[in-house]
Parts: sequence; structure tokens; C-alpha cells
Amino acid sequence: MLERRQCPGPGEHEQVALRLRELRSARAHVATARHDATLRWKSDVLRAELLSALEGYAAAIVQIGAPVPSRLRLEIDLYRGLQNRG
Repeated sequence: MLERRQCPGPGEHEQVALRLRELRSARAHVATARHDATLRWKSDVLRAELLSALEGYAAAIVQIGAPVPSRLRLEIDLYRGLQNRG
């Protein structure tokens, strides 16, 4: 028998929105570092922060009972792979 899911509360939705803002910020930092030679040395740190933001956003999505989009899962796998490469 299927279990009935409770509706996520406003706090959980706020958490998703917060994580999405953090993710957008992390993506912007990585993009800036790609085009700014003075920040390239910091790209490994910025990619690690982006991975953390991606994982946090995915966890917040799971917390409200929604599926994690495949594109997001692929991006997480990509940055995990880049992290393990070095």
C-alpha cells in the first residue's frame, strides 16, 4: 500500500529557494573565474563550492519529496568527476 506524503511546509520551500540562490551564486563565481585570469588559480576551490551548492540544492529538493531533475544529477556527477580527477 502506498504511503501518503505530507505536503511540504513553507520552511521547506524556503530552504529550496535559499539553496537555489546559493547555487546561482556559485555558478556565477565559476563563470567569472573562467574568464578572469587573476581568478583561474582559484577555480578548484570554486568548483568544489559549486559541487557543494549543487548537492545542497538536490538535498533540499529531495526533502520536499520532489524528484531531482536528471540534468541536475548529471551536473553533480560532472563536478564530482572533475574533483576526483585532480
